[in-house]
Amino acid sequence: MTTTLSFIAVLGILVLIHESGHFLVAKAMGVGVDRFSIGFPPKMFGIKKGDTEYCVSWIPVGGYVKLRGEDPDELTDPHDPKLYSTRSPGQRAGIIVAGPVMNLVLAFILMPMMFMIGINIPAFFEEPVNVGWVSPDSPAEMAGVRVGDIVVGFNGERTNDWEALFKAMSVNTGPTATIDLLRDGRSLSAVVKGKDLKGDGGLGAYPPMAPVVGSLSPGYPAEKAGIKEGDLILSVGGLPVTHWNEMARVIHGNPDKAITVAVKRGTERIRVQVTPRLDEKTGQGFIGISPESETITRRFGFLESISRGFKRNVELLKLTFSFLWELITLHASIKFLGGPIMIFQVTGQAARAGLSEFIAFMAFLSLQLGILNLLPIPVLDGGHLFFLGLEKLKGKPIDPNVRETAQRIGFALLIILIVVVSYNDILRIFSSR
Repeated sequence: MTTTLSFIAVLGILVLIHESGHFLVAKAMGVGVDRFSIGFPPKMFGIKKGDTEYCVSWIPVGGYVKLRGEDPDELTDPHDPKLYSTRSPGQRAGIIVAGPVMNLVLAFILMPMMFMIGINIPAFFEEPVNVGWVSPDSPAEMAGVRVGDIVVGFNGERTNDWEALFKAMSVNTGPTATIDLLRDGRSLSAVVKGKDLKGDGGLGAYPPMAPVVGSLSPGYPAEKAGIKEGDLILSVGGLPVTHWNEMARVIHGNPDKAITVAVKRGTERIRVQVTPRLDEKTGQGFIGISPESETITRRFGFLESISRGFKRNVELLKLTFSFLWELITLHASIKFLGGPIMIFQVTGQAARAGLSEFIAFMAFLSLQLGILNLLPIPVLDGGHLFFLGLEKLKGKPIDPNVRETAQRIGFALLIILIVVVSYNDILRIFSSR
């Protein structure tokens, strides 16, 4: 029930904001709006106020604003001053682009709210930089960093906790860096070298993290093998492990190969056979477990929340455009796209995770909706803008037959895409069982 209600709420808000953009700009330009609908026909119920009918319709996958004179075949009074068709291409473009812009604006409003409400961060962020594991062949290992070392400085910056270390690493501009260590009470310095030293994975030194199972992914090999939440993993494939990353490294390196996993459950020691599932995108094996991790809630001030929210949205925009480019250039598979079913599931997960996560997910969806609607595909807002641009260049309206044919093709492609991504969603559900 939580998933259903949260999905309806998110979809309703995003559609309402999008269509309100078209509606408000149309009204401001004196264009008549005959209908404002949340959902697609048939109509469930509605009321009429002034010239506009406001209604909720039965098919809850979008919404629409019916502008007076928008349809060339519509019977209208040619002398009606509120006709959409009598407006200049620029004015009509303003009405069309207002929908996606409203979604983008909503994303940039919601994301800072997430930081003001509070985000969950790993508790170790505020702990001293005690090295719990060093990745083999990593810059840290090559520099002589050992388990038990305490990193107290990075390129001259004091690192009192892991967050300070990550911040110092994030501004590192070269392939080398100097780290200051404490080892058994002695001060040491070392030079680390690597292609990219930014982020926790770039250095190859990690905080202590016992290989305790915090959660299981339904239908994955670990659950099927009988591994339980709270299990302490002692060995994988006959190799003793004391750190989560050490354990994960073995599992990632053995896709589609049966391995023995020894766990401690209470006072009992258990051995199970697990076959890591191959992830085609990474080529690694996964068994569907996540670590047990302690988190703390951190809240930010108004101005810092705005700054962090803006940066997060910019990062998401870059990732979205990068993925779209990979799809266009055939460097990414369409099987990685998610559809309505996945959105339904993730919405429920976000709602159960808390208000902050729910708002962040809504902001993410709003951002995606704004971008995707601007793509030059007929039936989308971007397709309408494309035809208005052609009209502006030619100095006359596009042939209605050409526009109608393009709309039909665009609609057919959109339906095919929805079917494909929904098929992907269904495959994910059944493959996880």
